[in-house]
Amino acid sequence: MKLKFLLASTIVVIIIAIFGVREFVDFTHVSYGDKSINDNITEVVGEASEPEFYDAEFGEWASKMNAMLSEPMDNPKLKEANNDEGFEYYLKAQEVIRKFPKQLIKEGNEIEKEHSNLFLLSSYISHIQFVRSAHIGPNGEAKESTELADKWKPTDENMRQAFEYMKQIVNDIDVAVNHNEEGEIYGVSYLLNGEKVSEVEKFINGM
Repeated sequence: MKLKFLLASTIVVIIIAIFGVREFVDFTHVSYGDKSINDNITEVVGEASEPEFYDAEFGEWASKMNAMLSEPMDNPKLKEANNDEGFEYYLKAQEVIRKFPKQLIKEGNEIEKEHSNLFLLSSYISHIQFVRSAHIGPNGEAKESTELADKWKPTDENMRQAFEYMKQIVNDIDVAVNHNEEGEIYGVSYLLNGEKVSEVEKFINGM
């Protein structure tokens, strides 16, 4: 009788042990954010790394824009405006910003700073073009009305200076990116740690 009781007790202990261990090692899946945990196996799904951009793309823009800013513009609208000086500045400034490779901009990097200054100068030139034509169309409708070009106000020195700074910045970027920093520079670019960057930004802040 005692033998049967001991045998039965042993069987019960074994069964409890088996099921207890099974509960302990049972498969566990925990999902938390981007992590999946299966017992001791951890899979981390991270965000895809951003593509790396090289100077070639930025350099192509700088080379083309530097040439465009330095040469007479072949644009039908400019011809319709009798090659108006201020209108040429306006069209060229718009082109620089429109074609800027914005995907290269990252907050706080040098390219972002260059773009910021160029954008502000371009916006100022656009504003002056509006002012030149506001007496004809107060809502900006005469800003690009080339048939009214002879009625626009004269190009002022501030517009010329803003455009000159744009030319200089693009030139310095071109030298930095495409010519190993060798060539004529104006010292107005962050990429070259230009000593006259503060001069440009003082002008921008006073616009």
